[in-house]
Amino acid sequence: MKIRYVVKIGSSSLTHADGSLATERMLPFISGIAQLRLDGQQVVLVTSGAVAAGYRLAGFDQRPCALIEKQAAAAVGQSQLIQAYHQFLAPYGLNVAQVLLTAGDLGDAERSQNAVNVLNYLLAQPIIPVVNENDTVAVEELTFGDNDQLSALVAEAIDVTALVILTDTDGLYDKNPNQYTDARRISRIMRWDDRLLAMASGNSSHGTGGMYSKLQAVARVLSRGGACFIGQAQTTSEFLSIFSGQGRGTYFGDTEQIKLLFTNPDFGLQLSPVS
Repeated sequence: MKIRYVVKIGSSSLTHADGSLATERMLPFISGIAQLRLDGQQVVLVTSGAVAAGYRLAGFDQRPCALIEKQAAAAVGQSQLIQAYHQFLAPYGLNVAQVLLTAGDLGDAERSQNAVNVLNYLLAQPIIPVVNENDTVAVEELTFGDNDQLSALVAEAIDVTALVILTDTDGLYDKNPNQYTDARRISRIMRWDDRLLAMASGNSSHGTGGMYSKLQAVARVLSRGGACFIGQAQTTSEFLSIFSGQGRGTYFGDTEQIKLLFTNPDFGLQLSPVS
């Protein structure tokens, strides 16, 4: 069974402590995505990292805070980011397509349909669509959400029922693990409850969304009968373990959807992971 996934990788999973792009940290994700694609699954990658990739080239000594400076850094960094993805995917015989979108694009019927048509076409080819917000015009997306909402909107637009959000924390906890030593990670949530938002606090190290924004994205996907994963992966084998139901994080969805989307025995991916 061919399944479409949206995999969202946030800034905290792509950057160094100083906020610059960590290309070496991209390799495990890219290797895993390539294996998914070569195994017959369709994957759309929603990525952050344009500001991180461009701020030094744009003349800033540190990651900028002002909106216009972040927009300028993103304009410079977007080409660097897509070049890195192309370089790492080329050895697998896969090409990269850059797709820059805003929430406004997906909220407009004609523009949304155009984007859907292009994404559907790309997914039928040996191509990984790499989606990012169009930072130079998308003020709201650049200042809030770290692409979490964009990933849910993309999933909705192309009828994806499985959303994977990678971040610097290993899932949702019953309380803030940075403040409480007895905090417990929740491995599975079967249905959405608005009270989950009260459990989300704090932001990721270099992202703008934090757990609250990620849970909002999850709520959107679950409302359409899909399933989600929020968690962490530092090696290719850890990344692929997500798709065999053994990921280091939290799964969201009913039993049948999780079995269908994250423990499908036809994948065979867990048999030959590459670290």
